[in-house]
Amino acid sequence: MRHMFALSGIEGAGKGLVAGLGTGLFLASPWIATNYTFSGRPRALILIDAGYATIGCTVIGVVLTLL
Repeated sequence: MRHMFALSGIEGAGKGLVAGLGTGLFLASPWIATNYTFSGRPRALILIDAGYATIGCTVIGVVLTLL
């Protein structure tokens, strides 16, 4: 993520929050959902784990832009 932020010129906590949220929603969550769907896991588990991944990516996005 840090490399992506540096190349995109993302600076500031607000932009980091939005970029991290986008990474979580549109990169990490579909990946988790695809893997869990093919393995036959329950839908509730997909939503829980995708939510945690999205929140984690959002926090990481903010932290990376603060450093």
